[in-house]
This record gives sequence, C-alpha cells and structure tokens, in this order.
Amino acid sequence: MLLEDIIAKILSVRPELTREEILNRIREKERSAKGFLTPESAALSLAADLGISFKVDLRRDLKIKDLVSGLNDVTVSGRVIYVDSLRSFLSHEGREGFKRVISLADDTGLIKATLWNEKAFLIDADVIDEIVRLSHVSVRRESHGKMALNAGPKSIIEINPKDLDEKSYPPLTSFTKKIGELSSQNKQVNIVGIVKRVHPPSIFKRQDGEGKVRLVEISDESGRVLVVLWDENADAISEEHVERYVMLLEVRVKERFDGGIEIHSGKQTKVLLLRRKPSGFK
Repeated sequence: MLLEDIIAKILSVRPELTREEILNRIREKERSAKGFLTPESAALSLAADLGISFKVDLRRDLKIKDLVSGLNDVTVSGRVIYVDSLRSFLSHEGREGFKRVISLADDTGLIKATLWNEKAFLIDADVIDEIVRLSHVSVRRESHGKMALNAGPKSIIEINPKDLDEKSYPPLTSFTKKIGELSSQNKQVNIVGIVKRVHPPSIFKRQDGEGKVRLVEISDESGRVLVVLWDENADAISEEHVERYVMLLEVRVKERFDGGIEIHSGKQTKVLLLRRKPSGFK
C-alpha cells in the first residue's frame, strides 16, 4: 500500500486534519521508532491510532517491519525459526481448543504467530527452517509492545510456496551463535550444531526428589562444546541422535574451572532436532 493511498484514506475519514498535520504525525512516528518503521508502516500505525482500518492488498506479502496493530486479512511470509508444542485450552463455552505458536523471520525482523484450532495441526517441529506463507491473518500488539499474528479459520498456511525464493530470507544460523565465539560474557545464547557424542544419563538425589543429567558433545565449523542437559531436557537427545543436527534455544554459557566453556540447559531451554542441514550451516 502506497503512502499517498494511506494519507488519502485518513483525509477522507478525518477531514478536520490537514495533509501537513498528517505528514508531521507520520514523521514523528518514524523518529520515535528510530528507523524501525517505514513511512508506510508509520502511516498505517497513525491510521490505527485514529481508528481507521484498511483492506491490505493480498497480491504481495507484507514485510514484518511494516506490520502494525489492527491490520486484518494480511499476508506474511518468513523462515520458521521456532515451533512450540501443541497446546490445548478450554474456551468460554467449555469447548476444547488448540493453539501453537511459531516464530517467523524475514529480512526486516522476527514475529510470533499463533495458529488456532485446526490451523495448529498444520505445522510441527519438522517445519523449522522452512519458508512459510500465512495468508488472511490479523495483526495485534502484545502486552510488551511487539506485533504478533493470529491465524484463524479463514487463514491459509503454505509451506515452501514455489513462488518464493528461500535465499531471500535470512538463514537459520543468523539467529544463533557459533560455538567458537562463545565466552563467559554470553549469559544466554542459541546454538546450532551436529551431535557428536552422547553420554548415558545420570540420576542423582536432591532435596525435592530425583534429578537427571546427560552430557552431550556438539560441534560446528568453529569448534566443539560440551552441553549439560538437566532434568526434562536430559532425554531430548539420546545415542541414536549422533550425527543429527540440533538447535538449542536459550542455553546458558558457563566457564569451567580450567577456563574452558560449557553449555547448560535451563527451564526455558528448547532442544530441537532438525531433519536437515540448517540453512547457513557450513
């Protein structure tokens, strides 16, 4: 949608505003966003503030950077960076519903999308690193201020559409850190690597019961690191996964007594086994 089209729509709905006033408000939104809004997305944001909605042209995908709260029936494409587990809930009417959250990225940003009910079953962890197009979705602003997508009954989910070039999207490795770059200064990181060795799990006692821990060695082109998987993550990788690609999200970096580095899982850690070589992995 062109900037002039948005301004014209605002003027038609709010004739008490002048074109110069609208332009000044758009420029102010651009300045406040410090480069994170294009003129078009700033204008759409202003329109949303004024209670003006738009039908977005579905002949082209919107960039993540251009999404503003209140838009409906939009199309967004991106590389799948993360897929959450399927979750169930009870609606106000007492009916069981389902949802799944995924993260998409294009060359302008990253956004979460919630897939509701039957749409939640169309994507699973095997789609990580693939290109997905979501059509007929809505945009909302979450409590922390970031934009998010909702895919409902009318939404369409396409996996690896033939008219989209995978090379136009950032590789999966652009959202992770290389093993050789890790240091004690990195408190929490994402890494991708190949499982090289898996040690048997160990059970130990603690005050609140039993715990479990497993040591796993992972490598990439820059080095090799020991990963310590605790409790529920200890069973995420086993001996049968040697030579498989794996992505670890939100792991902690710790310095050993000998000055070396090792990785530890925590409660927020996600261990994702990938079905193919990650994009960008050498």
